[in-house]
Amino acid sequence: MAKYFLLTLWLLLSFTKLPAQSNEREYELPRRLMPLEKALIKLTEAGAALSYRPDQLPQLAIKVAGGKRTLPAWLDFLLKDTDLTYESGPAGIILFPDPELFKRNFSVYGLITDAESGERLIGAAIQSLGRPGGTLTNEYGFYSLSASGGRGKIRISYVGYQAKELDFVLRSDTLIDLSLLPDRELPTIIVTPLPEKETDVFLMETRNSVTSGETSRLGGIGGEADPLHVARLLPGVETGADGLGGIFIRGSEAGHNLVLLDGVPVYNLSHAAGLLSIFSNQAIRRVDIYKDGLPARFGGRIGGVIDVHTRDGNLYEPKTTVGSSLLSAHFATEGPIETGRSSYLITGRYFWAGELLRRFSEREKERLGRTGQMNSQIYDVNFKINQHIGERGRLYFSFYKGLDNYSNNSFASDTVTVLNDAGAVFRYATPRARQEEVSWGNTVAALRYNHIFNDRLFGNFRLSYSDLLLDASSERSDSLNRVFVDDKGGDIFSGRYASDIQQVGVAFDGQLSVGQQSSFRFGSEFNLHRFLPQLRSGSIPLANHPEFSSLREDGYIRPLQISAYSSFQGGLSKGVYYRLGLRGQLWRNEVNFFNLAPRLLLAGKLGQRSSWRLSYDHTVQPVHLVSSTVIGLPSDLWVPSTPEIAPSTSSQIAAQVSRKIGDNWNLVAAAYYKDMKGLIAYSEGGLASQWIDSLSQGAGFSRGVELSLNKTRGRLKGWVNYTLAQSRRQFDQKINIGRPFSFRFGRQHALKTVLMWEAKPGLTLTANWRISSGAAYSLSSESLLLPDPAVFDEPTSIETIALVKDKNGITLPSNHRLDFNAHFVLKGKPGSNVTHELDLGIYNVYSRHNPIYYNIQTTYFGRDSDLISQGDFIQVYLSPVVPTLAYHLKFGK
Repeated sequence: MAKYFLLTLWLLLSFTKLPAQSNEREYELPRRLMPLEKALIKLTEAGAALSYRPDQLPQLAIKVAGGKRTLPAWLDFLLKDTDLTYESGPAGIILFPDPELFKRNFSVYGLITDAESGERLIGAAIQSLGRPGGTLTNEYGFYSLSASGGRGKIRISYVGYQAKELDFVLRSDTLIDLSLLPDRELPTIIVTPLPEKETDVFLMETRNSVTSGETSRLGGIGGEADPLHVARLLPGVETGADGLGGIFIRGSEAGHNLVLLDGVPVYNLSHAAGLLSIFSNQAIRRVDIYKDGLPARFGGRIGGVIDVHTRDGNLYEPKTTVGSSLLSAHFATEGPIETGRSSYLITGRYFWAGELLRRFSEREKERLGRTGQMNSQIYDVNFKINQHIGERGRLYFSFYKGLDNYSNNSFASDTVTVLNDAGAVFRYATPRARQEEVSWGNTVAALRYNHIFNDRLFGNFRLSYSDLLLDASSERSDSLNRVFVDDKGGDIFSGRYASDIQQVGVAFDGQLSVGQQSSFRFGSEFNLHRFLPQLRSGSIPLANHPEFSSLREDGYIRPLQISAYSSFQGGLSKGVYYRLGLRGQLWRNEVNFFNLAPRLLLAGKLGQRSSWRLSYDHTVQPVHLVSSTVIGLPSDLWVPSTPEIAPSTSSQIAAQVSRKIGDNWNLVAAAYYKDMKGLIAYSEGGLASQWIDSLSQGAGFSRGVELSLNKTRGRLKGWVNYTLAQSRRQFDQKINIGRPFSFRFGRQHALKTVLMWEAKPGLTLTANWRISSGAAYSLSSESLLLPDPAVFDEPTSIETIALVKDKNGITLPSNHRLDFNAHFVLKGKPGSNVTHELDLGIYNVYSRHNPIYYNIQTTYFGRDSDLISQGDFIQVYLSPVVPTLAYHLKFGK
């Protein structure tokens, strides 16, 4: 009782005292917007007996409806958004902070969106100012932040947007949806996360993100902006020469990466054999790349994760974009169906440069003494629609379809004259032919519904479909024909590959907030697969291979995949945070394969400006991508795990230390070691008629160190990074006689630099230069023993011997290239809704010929009475120096 008496006495002595009055009396306030303190003054002027401390009143403007009410009714209305309460006493009513409010915890939750388009912002930071706590929005812009009751303030920030601070009072769990305005003055790149105010909430962030903004500014070959071109400039991410061949993350194969488009697995992410990705920059919101610290919700692959999020479409204003680069024409349109409630997005690309390629290739082959041409036809389309369902739900439908058709054929022939000892003249024709045809296409669809169940629980339901069709064929022949005589000799190799993959799945992903900076994430997936891998190959003409269409329907393989996962994220003492995850997977294909994949992430701070991170990731992959290097374009087969082929597994340990230098710089050092088992590859010495008989199994490892220096603010931004890495493989006796060898794209050294200068509003100049060790390559020398019809007593048999000393035993010349780009944004006249975007640049400034692969070209010549064959290595490269140009016309606000 004593403490209540002292509190009452202190309040009576501290507050302004006014006479008491009846609670039944009504008081009148005018209808207007007024500060809280002014409203209380008007009540006291009208005779209300109120006692309060002015310094405890929040700076709050209240929209008063006007009219007459009793004093308690007015106080309930005026104080509902404050931490104040009131009690009646002998001297009237006393206002004071509610002591019980601060003892309780509540949740602030909601969605963070773009104020102009309604797009949900992924990874936006919500920080509690003056109190411990903070969180990031998930892939759907949802956040849930636990805080004690009473008055508080949060700060919402997102790179490239204007930060916002919000005062609030928590009296219960509160839904607060917020929107941020884009910062158009100096857009910030977010390839490496660097928050404006370093807080513990960013310590658990393991993804590198690329948005369409920096992708547009960097440009690309022919002016074709591609988000994966930016991803290839990250440390630990490699590719083939000039981007061909796929993306390789920390020594893993291209088929080891989990590629997701709006949460749906994609089995081929390339147009034009890797020159471009299937992801149109007009459709992409952002791309997240994970190299380590993989969340438990990701599984089914043993490499990195490439998580692609498409835009939802503008909820408020219709917009249309048309344009073209030197390679393709673009179209995009978006807008509201019901303003603020539903929207659509449609994008399309058609690569009209195929006709130019055909004409150019004809002239180039003619210059080299050959006939033939190259053809390429490429297109892709994206469609997305979304609809708000009530106040807490949202429904999405997204669809993608793309197709590539490529062909390359050439023919050349020389004539060789040989004079024998008897003076007889023999003439030989040496025709050489090469034919390649590849067709592949993806179809991806997803129906998703996400729902905010309450202040702590968010859920997402997904129905998905993914399909990849691939058909590839190749024929190469070197012949020797005696003119006017039927004697012939030569070598033919041909192959035909086909693959049909379908995946239909349902999934649920839930996120439960359980306290300050603690959350629980859980979910499950159910997938039905259908595989039809096919191949025919050998030293026979392509026309003699059986047609794939003759295969029976029972040639399909239909595995079942069931996965479940959970992870818990929380904090330990002394500022150390953790995320513990576990993923279980059942793969059913005649036999059962059950695997558990644990994940662990630890992170903490080293003083005020440094942080550290340790991670362990175990991953399992039940589907395998095997590729042939017979031709330089995709001839990939996706095959499932069977009783003879177990799933691949990988275990990676990684460590990272980062240091903030000044306000704008960040230095990051990372190291990793990855152990891989159950790897699959084509056996050497030719391919069998059945795909399963053509495979070898093995293991490998990769290790490396990555250094990166980033500047993400100011007029001059960019990064420089260096990677020192090693990646090795070892298979059974069918590959390299069981000896270890280097991974083809395990580049030992790689240095990449990106500079981006905001010269003035509407003009950004960029330059990027990269240099890396050459790829490892297997070169074979073919010795061809040919019969000479001019010498009649010699045997007429033909013997071909292929010699490969060491698999990937030769290192090709180093890869390096410099690109420039100028990005112009030109606004129309005041009041106009038209915007012009122009990109001018130079690709491969100093015309570096980076070798993609080498062909062996056989030529013949006569020496005395002998006919001599000679094999020459011919370098195949992508392009010399070429200009880049792109123009887009945008209609809409």
